[in-house]
Order: sequence, then C-alpha cells, then structure tokens
Amino acid sequence: MLIDGLITPKGLAESFSKETSLEMFRRMCLIRYFELNVKGAYDSKRMPKSPIYLSVGQEAISSALSVVFKKEQPALFGQHRGHDIYLAFGGDPAKLIDELFGWPTGCAKGMGGSASIHCPEIKMVGHDGLMGTQVADSVGSSLVDKEMTIAFMGDASAEEGFVLGPLGFAITKNLPILFVVCDNNLSILTQKGVRRNWTMNEHANFGMPSIDITDDPWLIMHHAKRLSTSLPALMNIHTCRELWHAGTGKDGEPEWNRFEIVKQELNNMGFGTEAEIIEKITKKLIDEMWGIKLKEAPPNELSARKKFTIIDPNYKYERNPVLIDKKPKVKEIIQEVTRDILKNQGGRAMGQCLTAVGWVGGTVPNMTEKEGLIELSMDDTGGSGIAVGCSRKVPTIYIVRYQGFQWFNAAFIANLAAKSKEMWGVPRRLFVRSIAMEGGIGPVASNSHHGIFTRIPGIVAAAPMTPGEYLQIADYFNGHDDPMYVSEHRKSFDIDYEMPDTVNPHPHITLFPISAARLNTIKAVKTLSEEGVICNIIHLLWLKPFIVGERVLGPLENSEFGGIVLDTDYENGVSKCIAHDLMMKTDKKVAVLGLEERTAGFAPYLDNLPPSPEQIVSFVKNIVNKSPRSS
Repeated sequence: MLIDGLITPKGLAESFSKETSLEMFRRMCLIRYFELNVKGAYDSKRMPKSPIYLSVGQEAISSALSVVFKKEQPALFGQHRGHDIYLAFGGDPAKLIDELFGWPTGCAKGMGGSASIHCPEIKMVGHDGLMGTQVADSVGSSLVDKEMTIAFMGDASAEEGFVLGPLGFAITKNLPILFVVCDNNLSILTQKGVRRNWTMNEHANFGMPSIDITDDPWLIMHHAKRLSTSLPALMNIHTCRELWHAGTGKDGEPEWNRFEIVKQELNNMGFGTEAEIIEKITKKLIDEMWGIKLKEAPPNELSARKKFTIIDPNYKYERNPVLIDKKPKVKEIIQEVTRDILKNQGGRAMGQCLTAVGWVGGTVPNMTEKEGLIELSMDDTGGSGIAVGCSRKVPTIYIVRYQGFQWFNAAFIANLAAKSKEMWGVPRRLFVRSIAMEGGIGPVASNSHHGIFTRIPGIVAAAPMTPGEYLQIADYFNGHDDPMYVSEHRKSFDIDYEMPDTVNPHPHITLFPISAARLNTIKAVKTLSEEGVICNIIHLLWLKPFIVGERVLGPLENSEFGGIVLDTDYENGVSKCIAHDLMMKTDKKVAVLGLEERTAGFAPYLDNLPPSPEQIVSFVKNIVNKSPRSS
C-alpha cells in the first residue's frame, strides 16, 4: 500500500527552489529523449540488435536522486536498466551511444552494451549481468572506506537471497548506502503479487529506515534528503516502465505517465514556460547528437578488447617453491601471508566462523575487524559478493572453510571478479582461500572443487601443498592483479617440508598428482618401486594457466607407458584438461584418476575419497600390465 499517491502533496514541490525543480526536469528530458532516440534507431535497424533495456517512464527516479546527491558524488551501482542512472549523474551521452553501438569509444569500451554500463568518471560500477549482484558488490565496496553509495535494484532482483543477505550486513556494519528499489511491479511480465506477499520497506528492510512511495520526483528528493542523514536506508519507489523489459515494444499505455504529470506540476508552479524551453532545447540537442552519430563510420578496430589473457608472458608458471631457512608449517605461512596483506597492503580478510574454535585450522591470525579481519554473516550466497566488492578497492582474502560451499559462492567469483578486468578494465584483487578436507562430511563439503573455476576466463588457479609453494603463489598474487583461486587442503596445514619431483632415467610411467593426492601418490610410488614399477612424480602446483614446459614434458616423453593425472576433485574437470594438454604435446597417453563419479554419503563406507595408495598402485599396475611394452 502506497503512503503517497500519484499527485505531489500540496506545498511539497514549492519547498524546492525553482532552479532545483527545473534542473531535475532537464535531466528527465535528457533521459527521455535519449531513450526515444534509442528506440527510433533500434526500430529502424540503424544500431546493433543486441539486448536493449530502456528507462522510458522511469526517468524521475535517477533525475531526482542525482540532484539531491550532486555534491556527494556517490558511488553508483546499477543493473541492466541503467541508461537513466548514467545520464542523470553526468555520463557523456555520446559515449553511451558508442557503447550501444559496441564501439571501443563507448563508456565501457563497447564491452558493456546496454546492460553493463561502466563509467569511472561518475563512479558508476559495471554490472555483471546477474540480477541483484550489484547490491553485494556495493556493500563490499562501501565496507572498505565507508564511501557514500547508491545501489539500484528492481523489484524482482530485490527478491534474490544474495540481495537480502547483503542488505542485512549493510545495516549490521552501518554502511552509508542508499538502496533504491525501482519497483515497476514486473519481472519481465510477471507481476509482483504473483511472486510474493511481502514488501521491501515492511518486511525486508532489516531495521534500516525505509520508505514506500511513488516516483514523484519531489517526493523522492524530499525523502532522499531526509534519509541521507541516517544511512543505510531503503527507498522502494513505484514507477511505470512504458516499454518492454528488453527491446522497444509496448503492450499498452502505462498506469501513469510521470513525465507528463511533472510537466503539469511545473506549469502549476508557474514554471511552465521555462520547462517548455528546457524540453525543446534538450530534445534538439539529443536529436542532433544522435543524427551525427548515426552517420559516423564505425572505428576500424572493433576487436581489440578480445585479446585478453591472464597469462603473464614474463612469468614461468612452474613450481618454484620459495626457499625458507627455517621449517615453518603451511598454516604458519598462511598466517604470515594474511598479516602482510592486511597490515602492509591495507587489505581485508573475510569469511564465516573465522574466529571460531581453531581459527580455520590455525591458518587465520588472531586479528580484529579494525585490523582488517571481517566476520561475514552466514549468508552463503551473498558473502562472496561482499568479498568481491572489497577486492575492487583493496586486496581481499576470501576464506571458504569447505570447498563444497563454492556451489553457493561461485557466481560472484566466476561471473564478476573473473570478468571485471576484461569487461571494464577494473581488476578485482581477490585471493580465494578454498579449503578442502578428505571426506567425513557427506555429499557437500568434502574434497576439492577447483574444476568449477578452471574453465572460467580471467581467474588464476593453484593448489599449493608446501610452505614454499604457498609463498610462491602469494608472491604471484602480490605482483599481479588477477583474482586467484587457491585450492587448499587441510592435510597440508601441518606440512613443514617441500616435495621435490622424482625423475628417473628410465621410468615406466609419470604421475602428475594435484593437491592432497600428492601424499597418497608418494606412498603408492614407494610400493610400486618395491614391485619393480619405476614411476616419476611431477607435483602440480599451477592448475590455470597450465603451461606444458620441459619440467612436465621431458619426464612424460621418457615414460614407457605415458602418465596419469591424479586429483582430489572429480575426473571430469581440471585433471582431464591437463591430461588433454599433455597428450597434445606428446604421443604418450595420459589417464586420469580422481573422485568417483558418484555422490558421497555420510556413512564412512559411502564416502567418496581421493585415490588411496592402494587404488593408485592398482591403477598403475593395470596400465603397465595391459599396455604393450615398447621394444
């Protein structure tokens, strides 16, 4: 139920200066006539037929807010319908046209298009395409330095679990964020009443100040100014989308036309003549700009942004553990790395239950939130988004106690952190500590799941097991700006030694173990050696990029019966990718051995564990005994 109707309450509009009201209207005109030109160009096939999300009918929200917060210059987080935000807060219309054309001269270099507008000049952060992710991103960003922020969302994305969790976290941490729900009552064409029976301001505000109003711009300015002193706050603003969810079609007349209502109100206030002049001038300006742009030839080079890679040509992706004089355990090295990032680099470390008994296997240093160690809420779906938001500003360690939880966390890491640098030129310095354990927790939390991330562009993945290896990947992270997925294993935490490769002059087979599979491989090779089967062991640290260099290729080529990649993850993942890459560089066959293709149960006999020493021995002997020996 609305607390305010469609018509501006008596006396409210007059409480704002003439200059404020007319400037608000000018921005509404800018948005409306820009969008109508988009529609004209789109309908006449004079621009690419990519997805288009227009703000016709919703101009008042961004126009009003941009006038209220013009001095604060807040960070802006929008989602797919963001032309109005960009234009109202000062984005260059010409660059938005180029963006819609897919040109590298666009505000997001042509990568964002209509749905993922990015503009550092007005502090507008690009959206990754998954509805609602901008909320967690905004919360993480503001958490770093308490930057005043406006996070826009639709009434549909407001229903996402990974939106509601960060809303609660924002009020818990008292962050200066204004959450704005642009409520057009529709998810595409599904009305809100069909989807839920609760409201944002009554049931999902988590105790923060909130208001439920229509898109009357004077109401918006009044309440935004009032709420700005008690952030975080939430505004649920009812509006009318005049055109389709995506595209330029129209199913009927909107319930109300705010643009015309505002013009009438300005006329009633005695500003009708000035408003008419503003509308004509703005329309003429935008029409002329579009006319010029439609005649421009596209740039000669349209594919420069596609030449993106995480591979550093000056770095050898080989296992070169950092030499250490003393013999620290891996968990002590992780603490050292964490302290360095927090104390010396101004970074953050965050996760769930960090300060619980054991401090995550003794890997988390005893630090406070003031020092940068942050306890996230138990919202599994939104926590990773908060961490990714932090990583836009400072290096951020995101600690995930069980790798199985990545089925919740992966979206923000893989879809936002990994693509941000390529999409918008904004690195996300995210160090994901993803911790595996060997069985015992049933179908979700056990073992490794690094295969989820190695298929995603834009992210580096490694699986360190020794102190020197952990220091090596930490040094890499500190010298680069790509997000890194660190596949840890609890069995490594007490290791205080290195694991040199085993290379024999005349091996039967070469084994390439990953993560904790390395421990059982070492045991198995000892047994095999006693039985006369000679094995090389090439320990794998880098999962992505995986560069087939001489260190891995030479021993394989000298092996009589090829090789085996052994993993603590399912076989249909990184192990098969590595095996494929090895076979493409040599004529040797490379098999894989990892988790069985089945779900683990809680009972010990139903567990799904990495290959045991006995299984490895049997698997190797089966290959050696069945394969025809070379002459």
